Amino acid sequence: MPLIIPTRQTYLEPVIKYTCTLLFLIICGQVFFKTKELVAQPFVDEIFHLRQCQTYCASRFDKWDNKITTPPGLYLLGLVYAKSLEAVTGVYDLCRDYNVLRSLNLLGGIIVLPIVLRNFKRSNTRQYWTVNIISQPLLFTYYFLFYTDVWSTILVVMSLSLINTRAHQWPILSSIIGFASLWMRQTNIAWVAFIAVVYIDRQIYRVQSIFDRVQSFIGRSLKNWSALSGYAVNFILFTAFLKYNGGITFGDKENHQIQLHLVQVFYCFTFINFFTWPVWLNRSTMSKYINFLIGNHGVNIIFNMAAFAGIKYIIDNYTIVHPFLLADNRHYTFYIFKRLLSHKYSSVMAIPVYHFASYNIVVSLAKSRKLNLSPIGILAFIGAIVLTIVPSPLFEPRYYIIPLVVFRLYIAPNYPLANLLEFMWLNLINLITSYIFFTHQFTWVSEPGVIQRIIW
Repeated sequence: MPLIIPTRQTYLEPVIKYTCTLLFLIICGQVFFKTKELVAQPFVDEIFHLRQCQTYCASRFDKWDNKITTPPGLYLLGLVYAKSLEAVTGVYDLCRDYNVLRSLNLLGGIIVLPIVLRNFKRSNTRQYWTVNIISQPLLFTYYFLFYTDVWSTILVVMSLSLINTRAHQWPILSSIIGFASLWMRQTNIAWVAFIAVVYIDRQIYRVQSIFDRVQSFIGRSLKNWSALSGYAVNFILFTAFLKYNGGITFGDKENHQIQLHLVQVFYCFTFINFFTWPVWLNRSTMSKYINFLIGNHGVNIIFNMAAFAGIKYIIDNYTIVHPFLLADNRHYTFYIFKRLLSHKYSSVMAIPVYHFASYNIVVSLAKSRKLNLSPIGILAFIGAIVLTIVPSPLFEPRYYIIPLVVFRLYIAPNYPLANLLEFMWLNLINLITSYIFFTHQFTWVSEPGVIQRIIW
């Protein structure tokens, strides 16, 4: 047995990681109490979520706000949370306190999600720092507001963690958690399908070709039909819901009609690359991309010229500018569109950005790592993204949270200091956006005296 001599980095990394975790918790505490101090009233769509949860706390389960587009899972969870706190503290009517309900997301983000992530990475402890996953800026923003995104993400990752390791798979429990995730956001049905694919794919060992893997995948699916029954029940119930509801959206159907918004995939891929660059960016990555562009005796050039043309076609024909995007300057997407995407030459300048972003998503996932996805898993990942965001006419970064987190779970750092650099990058963004949120205040003519702020 070879002698393994611990390096200085081996000793230092845990210390650095725990220091970063403590720093992150301090940041979370400061932002939460600052939010409590300065944002006393519901912010943006919080008004609908808070009001509906308070309605449930009053046992009015027959009353529903038609402006809400997502299922009632958050309000049921908020009800249980508030009543549990009342039983423990002896203080009543806690549901009336906005910050009590907001704290449900904070506790989910800094306590429940790390526990789930610990289970996920049991096969590869060096895949990521847990603090970096919970530091993701799109997720961080909603630790302090009452939105569905934090618990939606927690439940999807929890369901995935229960089948991700070959030696420890609990598909029925995973499908139950997946069902719970549908009560937070109905589009999570696509991620339930992804999880079912990963469950089967994890059981396939060494294969020689894609054809062999597909053949093995089909065989394993037929052999494990009983274990897949939980996921099948989810799909059956979801189909019944669609028929009963007359569509996927609960309320406000007029402003959330299904449209073919293909460019949304490029927005999502660009956001993912932007937030994760410390993990994958190095000289080798760029060298391989250049080779992909011009290598293979000119064959790649022809392929990529066709890809560029395809991207341009999608930009020109499948970009949707929703009225909410143009009207609501409380979101960064308003400024991204106004200053970048509406630029005269943006449809041309965006082509290489979208091309690289798409290439890097696939290549990063395909790299040889113990926990990485196979080609089948990668196709399922991209398919889940397409199904969840393409039908939406809204340019909404909150929809990218689960794709971003899942992508980061399956890629590993390229160099020793990547995790530390990633922590610094993510929390620099968190500090900047928090500073803007608290200090950049403005009002609308239509709502005089109401303080407006900017979030993701």
